[in-house]
Amino acid sequence: MMELVRLRFEATVTERGQLPRFFGPTLRGALGSTFWRMVCVTHMPECAPCPLRDQCPYPRFFEPFAPSDHPFAKRLAQMPRPFALQIPPPAAAPVTFQIGDRFVFRLTLWHHIPVLLPYLTVAVQRTLDKGLGKGMKARLERIVAEHPDGDALVFAAEEGLVRTKVPTVSIEEAMAQPSFPDDVPLTIRFLSPVRIDIGGKLQNPLTFSALIKAANERGRALFWAYREAEPPWDGKALVHLAEQMKPIASEQTWVDFQRFSRRQKERLKVGGVVGWMRFAGADLLPFLPLLRLMAWVNIGKLTTMGLGQIALESAEGR
Repeated sequence: MMELVRLRFEATVTERGQLPRFFGPTLRGALGSTFWRMVCVTHMPECAPCPLRDQCPYPRFFEPFAPSDHPFAKRLAQMPRPFALQIPPPAAAPVTFQIGDRFVFRLTLWHHIPVLLPYLTVAVQRTLDKGLGKGMKARLERIVAEHPDGDALVFAAEEGLVRTKVPTVSIEEAMAQPSFPDDVPLTIRFLSPVRIDIGGKLQNPLTFSALIKAANERGRALFWAYREAEPPWDGKALVHLAEQMKPIASEQTWVDFQRFSRRQKERLKVGGVVGWMRFAGADLLPFLPLLRLMAWVNIGKLTTMGLGQIALESAEGR
């Protein structure tokens, strides 16, 4: 069974500082380093040969692997990580935070939730205490689990306790809601850069066909890895149908930025498409379950860094 929880982390800035205009890679890198220092006891440079890999929370979160007895082990050369970041869209310039400002981001988690939540909470606390970017430090005030039936408090600084029993959404529920009328246009909005690579070629601009191919690949991998089952949709049929789809309107821009790779010890240029596509509502009906799932787990490359956030909006106009 695959359950999802969307966590909202709310912090207050304690020291003035500056973050890149899209801070997902900065946050992901700092969080990973902090998490590793917290839990690693062998200090081996790689997780794969570590004798404690099966028990350690770090690889469960950042470097998951398929056990040899996993029914889809042969298809999962690389397990998808069990989380995705949701952060604000890219700003026009680096963002300066003043003391007292709010610092908020979201993270969706869908595996080992009760086990990983306490570790994640402490890792975020320590990451913000130590500082992000150019000098920004913050105090984690609370964590909230967002849910369609009402939010629930996971952590409050004044209490210091982590509630591991949180409201979750099943993958079937994520694919079923929200519903949209089929007689008005439906917009797919790219909230953060969507980076899709097909056959070694980055897709710019994004076609609907490329979007559905990427969604099918990600959704299928998640079902294989965490449901140990085939997905409930016909991927080939959806991809074929998507090739015939044309938006009634679209606006897209490629956004580039850089991230520092600790593994490669250099700065790498990354980027993706932001903007939107709009379709007649009835035309999107066959694709809605898959697109709803992507709105929870992000789509394309670098989803753990906040890329690939999409949203579905039903409206008469932009």
